[in-house]
Amino acid sequence: MGVAAASNVTGASAAPMRGCRPLFRADGLFEAMRALPTVMRLALLAGALALGACRCGNDINMVETRFRVEPGVVDFGRALEGAVVTRQVTLIAETRAGVTVGATTKAPFSTEALAEIPGGSQVEHEVVFRAGAGESNGELVLTSGRQELRVALRGVGVRPPVCLPSASCRTSAFSLELDRCVETTSPDETPCDPDSQCLEQGRCRAGQCLGVARRCNDNDACTSDACANDAGCVHTRITCPQPATPCRVPACDARTGCGEAMAPDGVPCGASNCVSSRVCFMGQCQEVPTPEGTECGPAVACYGVSRCENQACKRPDAGLWLPTWSARVEGTPELEPPVLLGFANALYFTVCGLPRLPVDAGVEDAGLDDAGLDDAGLEDAGFEEDGGADGGARDAGPATECAVLSYTSTGFDRFIRRVPEAEHLSHVGPAGMVLRVDGGLVFRSRSMGTFLGGWETGTLAASQVAMLRDGGVVVALRGDGGTQLAVTSTMAVTPLAMVQGPVSHLATDLDDAVFALARGETVYRFGPDIDGGLAVSSLALDGGAGSLAVDDGVVIAGGSLSLFAAGAFSGPRPLDGPADAGLVEREVIITPSTVFRFFRGCRVLAMSCRPEDSVTWARAFSRNTGVVLWEDKVLPEGTGGRLIEATALRVPGGIESALAAILEGDVDGGVINGLTVTLDGGRALECLFPEGTGRLAAAVFTPGQLITLATRPDGGVTLEGWGLGALPLESSGWASPEGASGQRRPAL
Repeated sequence: MGVAAASNVTGASAAPMRGCRPLFRADGLFEAMRALPTVMRLALLAGALALGACRCGNDINMVETRFRVEPGVVDFGRALEGAVVTRQVTLIAETRAGVTVGATTKAPFSTEALAEIPGGSQVEHEVVFRAGAGESNGELVLTSGRQELRVALRGVGVRPPVCLPSASCRTSAFSLELDRCVETTSPDETPCDPDSQCLEQGRCRAGQCLGVARRCNDNDACTSDACANDAGCVHTRITCPQPATPCRVPACDARTGCGEAMAPDGVPCGASNCVSSRVCFMGQCQEVPTPEGTECGPAVACYGVSRCENQACKRPDAGLWLPTWSARVEGTPELEPPVLLGFANALYFTVCGLPRLPVDAGVEDAGLDDAGLDDAGLEDAGFEEDGGADGGARDAGPATECAVLSYTSTGFDRFIRRVPEAEHLSHVGPAGMVLRVDGGLVFRSRSMGTFLGGWETGTLAASQVAMLRDGGVVVALRGDGGTQLAVTSTMAVTPLAMVQGPVSHLATDLDDAVFALARGETVYRFGPDIDGGLAVSSLALDGGAGSLAVDDGVVIAGGSLSLFAAGAFSGPRPLDGPADAGLVEREVIITPSTVFRFFRGCRVLAMSCRPEDSVTWARAFSRNTGVVLWEDKVLPEGTGGRLIEATALRVPGGIESALAAILEGDVDGGVINGLTVTLDGGRALECLFPEGTGRLAAAVFTPGQLITLATRPDGGVTLEGWGLGALPLESSGWASPEGASGQRRPAL
C-alpha cells in the first residue's frame, strides 16, 4: 500500500495538492517494527519518514517544456524581383514532452503559423521570401507558452535590366550570378523575323534566321514587281512608251499590258505660254490662243497659283502665310543643337521646366542600366540603376523636370517621356534616338521613347557623335594618351582607332567611313581596306578648322573643300567668303552639284559690328572645284538677323542652284522671321511669318512643309507646320539627320 501511494505522487498525471498532509497513517507501524531486528527497523523508519514528508504549493506536477532554434540568422541571399525563395530553420524540443510552437513574421517574408515538435526530437520549419526591389530585413518570432525566440531574416531583391538581344536567333537574359545580360543562341527551328522583308516563314538554324523567298507577283501586267529588303514587296506602275503620234497617250491594261489611246481634248501637245498654247482636239494637235486666267505656275508657300494675265504669267503678291497646324508645347525647349530633328514623318525634341509629377508617375524606373560587358580596354563604369532618380531623390529634387517629346508631322503628340535629367538630341535614325546626358549616351526607341540602353562615355558635344547606317554610334572618348574613337550600341562599346590629340568633330560618309577632325588641323578617315582591316588616311589643313561635314567623298573642313577618292585626299581648296565678311557661319549644305556656305559681315567699317549692322550672305560653290557660282545677301541690311535653317532646292530649266533659308531678324524692337528663296543668286520669293509668331528656336524642312519650334511673346512654346506647296526640296545628296549617312549637319 505504501508503494502504490508513492507512484501516485511522482506520476506526471497526479493532481496538485492543497496545503500539507502525510501520505499514510502510522498507527500500528511501530507495533510491527518491534519484532524486527534493529538494523531493519532503522531502515524502515527512514523510508517512512521520507514518504510522509509534505510538499506545498499549486505546481507540484508542472512539467517545464522548452525548445531551441537553429540558426539564429537566415540569409536568403540575392534573388530576382518577384522570385520566391524558401529556407528552413530547425526547431528542437529540449524535453521529452511534445512542444507546440507559434510562428509569425511580416512581408516580404511568410511562414506557417504553427509547428509541432515531438518530444525529444526536431523538425524543419519553412520560411519564405518573396523578393522585391532592394534589401529587405525582418524577424521570425517563435513562441511556446512564456518562451519566445527570434530569428533575424534578410534578403536582397534584384530588379533585372531590360535585356535586348543583338540580333535575330539570339536571346538575352539577365544572369543573377554574373550580374549582367547574357546572350545565347536560340534553338533551331525557333520562329524568327528575317532581317530582309523579302523572306518569310523565318526559322532559326545554327544561330541564323533563314526564310523562304516572298512571292511578289500581283498578276497585274501594268506593274513591275520587285522586293526591297527594308519594305517587302514593291509594285511599281510601269511607264509605257510615249506614242510617236501627237495627241496619242500611253495606256495600260492589267491583262494585256502597254498600249495607247486618244488624248482627251485640251491636253497640251506642244510648247505653251500665255500667248498661245498647243492642245489636242479630236485627236489632233492644234494651236489656240491661251485663255486669260490660265494657270501657268503652281502655288508656293505664301504665294498662290500664277495665272496668265494680259498674255503674261503673273505671280500674285505674297499673301498672309498661316500655319496649316499648330500645337502648344509645355516646357522650355533645350537650345543646345540640334534642337529639332525629323525622321520618318515624326519630329523629336526635348524640353525642360515641366512641373514635377508625383513619385514614379511617368518616370521610368529602369533608368540607365550597365550591360556589364567587357569593353575591350575601355573603362566600363556604367550608369547606376534608376539614373539616381529613386523615390527619395525625387522627393528632395527640383520642382521641375525634363522630357523627350515626339510629334507627328501633322502636329499630333506621339509620346512625352519624362526623364530624370536633361537629355540632348544627337541623332535619330533607323535604330532609334541617340541622346547625350551628363557623362554619357542614352539610346531610346523612336516609337515610345522607352529606354534601350546607356553608356558612360564622358561629356560629349553633339559634334563628337556620329551615326552609322545600321544604327551604331561613333563617339570620341578623350583619354590621357589621345582620343579613342569607338562604336557604341545598346549592347557594347567597341574600340575603333586611336587619334593623337583632341577630336572636336566626327562625321560618317555614305559607305560608313568615319572622319575625325583632330586639333582643328588634321582630318583623318577610317574605312575598311581590301583585306578586311582598317585603312587610315589623313589630310593636313592649311589653317585651323572648326567644323566638319562629309557627303559621298566631299569633305568640308572649316573654310576648305577636299575630295576623297581612290584611297587618297585631294585639295584642300578654299571656300572663301565675301571680302568684307567676318564670322563664318557653320551651316554647310552639300548637294550633288553645289556646296552652300553662309557668312556674316558688317555693312560699315568699324572695330566692332553691332547686330543691326550685320549682314548675312549665302554663297554657292562648285562641289568639285570650289569655284564661286553666286552669292546673295539673304537678309536685308540692318535687320541683325540670324540663320535658323536652310535647304537646297532642285529646280529644272538650267538653273545652276537654288536655296531656301529660314531667317530671323530684329527690326524696331520686334522680331521678323520668314522664308527666302534664291535662284542662281537672285531673290525669287520671300514669305514672312505672321506677327506674333515669336522667336524661333529651330526649324526643319520636310516633304511639302516647313516645321518650326518657337517661343511666343507670352512665354508659351508652339510647334507649327507651314505648307510649302510646290517648292521642290532637294531630297538627296547632303548629310542630314535623316540622311543615309546619319550625320547631323553642323548648326549655328
